Amino acid sequence: MIIYTGQGEGTKAAKIEKQEGEFSPKEIWNNKTIGTGFNTPVLKDGLLFGISDKGNLFCLNAQTGQEAWTGTNPIDRFAEILDAGPVLMVLSSKSELIVFQPDSTKYIEIARYKVSETPVYAYPIISGNRLLVKDQESLTLWMIP
Repeated sequence: MIIYTGQGEGTKAAKIEKQEGEFSPKEIWNNKTIGTGFNTPVLKDGLLFGISDKGNLFCLNAQTGQEAWTGTNPIDRFAEILDAGPVLMVLSSKSELIVFQPDSTKYIEIARYKVSETPVYAYPIISGNRLLVKDQESLTLWMIP
């Protein structure tokens, strides 16, 4: 299954089938209401977590495309979401690192940190228990407990 999304396009899933020697895509599901703008969603435990083109965190069932939940407080349209093992992390351009529980029923925030005084647009890097954050002026190393 291939899951794809884009600003103003919703989120869709398809599979590639071979019929009479030709390959063609077949749509599995289409969620027309939730799509991303400037980030790549994360697939975890059968759930798709992302940041909508309106800046809200969301969770979809990856098998059906059904919305599990959508956050009510916009975070940032320019943000990245990371799988950090037992938790997910969002790093916004507003320099906020948000840690939340990957849950299928609701948004559960665990922690929120200010990681820079300048905007962050670079994708953060996780290496073991370390998180590298590049802002407009510096590169910082954060330790993950």
